[in-house]
Amino acid sequence: MAASRFRLLKGAGCASPDTLVLLLLAAWWVVNLLQAAFTGLANDEAYYLYYSRRLDWGYFDHPPMVALLVAATSWVGGSIGLRLASTVLQPLYLLLFWHLIKPAGATRRDAVVYVLLCFSQPLLQLYGFMALPDAPLMMSTVLFLWAYKRLCASQNVLNATLLGVCIALLGYSKYHGALVVAAAMVANPRLLRRWHLYYAAALGLLLLSPHLWWQWRHDWVSMRYHLSGRNAAAYRASFTLEYLLLLLFIFNPLWLWHYVKALFGRAPRTDADGTGLMLRRALWAVALVFVLFFLPNTRNGHVQPQWLLPVTLPCVALLFDCWRGSRYVLRAGLASMVLMLAARLLAAVGPSWIKGELWHQREQYEAIAAVADGRPVVFMHTYTAPCKYTFYTGSQAYCAPYYFNRHSQWQYDTADRALRGQEVVVGNFTNRQADVLPLGMGGGYRAFHYSVVSSYQPTRELVATPDPAFEAAALPGESFSLGLDVANPYGVDIAGNDSSALRVTLYFEQSGRRYSRTFCRLEDTLRAGSTTHLDLGLDMPRSLADGTAEMGVSIGQEDYTGSDTGPRVAVCVSHRGDTIAIKTLKK
Repeated sequence: MAASRFRLLKGAGCASPDTLVLLLLAAWWVVNLLQAAFTGLANDEAYYLYYSRRLDWGYFDHPPMVALLVAATSWVGGSIGLRLASTVLQPLYLLLFWHLIKPAGATRRDAVVYVLLCFSQPLLQLYGFMALPDAPLMMSTVLFLWAYKRLCASQNVLNATLLGVCIALLGYSKYHGALVVAAAMVANPRLLRRWHLYYAAALGLLLLSPHLWWQWRHDWVSMRYHLSGRNAAAYRASFTLEYLLLLLFIFNPLWLWHYVKALFGRAPRTDADGTGLMLRRALWAVALVFVLFFLPNTRNGHVQPQWLLPVTLPCVALLFDCWRGSRYVLRAGLASMVLMLAARLLAAVGPSWIKGELWHQREQYEAIAAVADGRPVVFMHTYTAPCKYTFYTGSQAYCAPYYFNRHSQWQYDTADRALRGQEVVVGNFTNRQADVLPLGMGGGYRAFHYSVVSSYQPTRELVATPDPAFEAAALPGESFSLGLDVANPYGVDIAGNDSSALRVTLYFEQSGRRYSRTFCRLEDTLRAGSTTHLDLGLDMPRSLADGTAEMGVSIGQEDYTGSDTGPRVAVCVSHRGDTIAIKTLKK
């Protein structure tokens, strides 16, 4: 049956294998384009659209390439405009990868097998149409492998320069690109003896210097976030189990036996020249480094599927090298393609019983816009909701960073200054407030809790610094005093009033998950452009445990929970009988 298909292709006068790959990938691009048009936005995609409207050399979570790609095509409008560049990149990097791994004398059958193997990779299907940093990462990875192969063939300044540019592209795409570079370097140690490699690395760092400068100016916020800011409070065995199941999904159960036989039962067939072998070593190293790097990372929390996306390239290469002549590859590849196309069609149609962040979002945000009735909406607790709200409704929204939740790019957004004195709707999807709007929104949201604030007062940019020699002891619930210096960078005085009171919240975090807080009303006026010293009376929290903790301050309106106001301070908590003692730890 499979052989008859290829006789039909040959009889139809099909072009060369390269042209056939190009045509099949063009058809794949059309599928991705349709998927992009009919599938709702992921939360992060809306967040990167927010990035793209404020182009910079860096962002809280990621390097700037994804913002640049979204900005390049978002003028088209809608979800297609947001995703257009990403959909174009996938067929381009798969076409280039074909030219990297195709054998001498490749046939039309080889071309079809290659595309079917790409089709059978679940992650390539899933991340082929969404506007995420993984699209430029994959493009940069294949470009890097192309330049790397050139350098393996001929060590000269031109090839080293190309490799350096590709290293920079990896860095600007996603920080995981460092793993690709490291894997390739250790795969062929003899290259480490050539100065061209060090020239390429130095050039890559030089081209990355604007981003590194941005990171330095922002206290290396992205590095601190990725290394520690997103860690789970405690290890759970389910993190590792989920990771192992994720690997099963990535490798596709249809191919597991073939991977084992290819790795241990027979040597992969590669190009006749040495550069082909060196490229294969680099590819195997990429797979090994990514899999082994993220395995111990499960002690810190969940591993997201897209982090392992570059592993799909060595998967395709290994299967193609060893099994491109197998009839099973054709049958399993076609079966995978049919199943995945069916799943993608279901995702695009989005029946009412499907729940998640990709579906049924427009009507939910339009319901919130109806409640807002033209007033700006200030979202708490979720940094992606205002991005989606603006995308689907065109209305004004802002994220008030919440001190219990993770930080985001909104930390650097001062647009809330324009909301001063306006009537706004302040809401979230979890904490109770004055009014409730029932929702059927995907992603676990069942209701929108909100309050109408008659005169909004931004306080996010205040910097509150506790007394560096702070020490207090009191019974739980009894009063203690705290000295606080509050710098007000705004051009106006900040003070509470009867219609919009302000409060100071002192909160403690222990073991990454235990929060205790105490608060009092702000009676003083914070003078514009100056620092005000406050002497506050607060009640000792009841649930503090012995040990170290992080203590932070939040100043905001009583209608809702505010954001971090200034840096957190390390403190020591100890119980002396029934009394709780707190003191700052010296640096």
